[in-house]
Amino acid sequence: MKHPSGVLAEGVYDITIDWPVFLSQLFGFAVIIFVVVKWVVPPVKTLMARSQEVVRKQLEESEQAAVRLTEAKQAYDNAIAQAQAELEVLRADAKADAESIIAQMREAAAAEVERVRKQGRAQILQLRRQMIRDLETDLAAAMLELTEEKVRDRVSTPQAKSDSIERFLEDLEALANSGSGVERQVQPRWN
Repeated sequence: MKHPSGVLAEGVYDITIDWPVFLSQLFGFAVIIFVVVKWVVPPVKTLMARSQEVVRKQLEESEQAAVRLTEAKQAYDNAIAQAQAELEVLRADAKADAESIIAQMREAAAAEVERVRKQGRAQILQLRRQMIRDLETDLAAAMLELTEEKVRDRVSTPQAKSDSIERFLEDLEALANSGSGVERQVQPRWN
């Protein structure tokens, strides 16, 4: 219900519209809105756009960092697996090399033992031959000495000397008459 005087309601509440004040306030509000839209909203929009861009970039970087982290973890796991595989290969190679070296050392030791054995046997054989020569020489010297002693004992009496000289002369005569056959018969008598 509108009344011509601009009174909206009568009674306890007396509400009236003062049009000049209302329009002036409306105009002031429109000017404030215009100023806010013209000079305040664009910088605020720019700041918000920048903030949104910064947040968007941070989100992208965060996603990229998460991807890089996942890739790094995968690369780390791959590197660990590859290092373990290489370690196993190195262990196997080292074990094979060690066994090869041990086999070579055993072969070298066996060859050295055989060489030392041969050398020892050769030395023993040489010492044996030397000892046999020495024993033969000593035996010959002892036999000669014993023979000399026996001959001296036999020739020590004058009768033995004359018998010995006669036998020698007879043997010479027989040797001169018969040749080499007698020589063989004469030798056993002198021994």
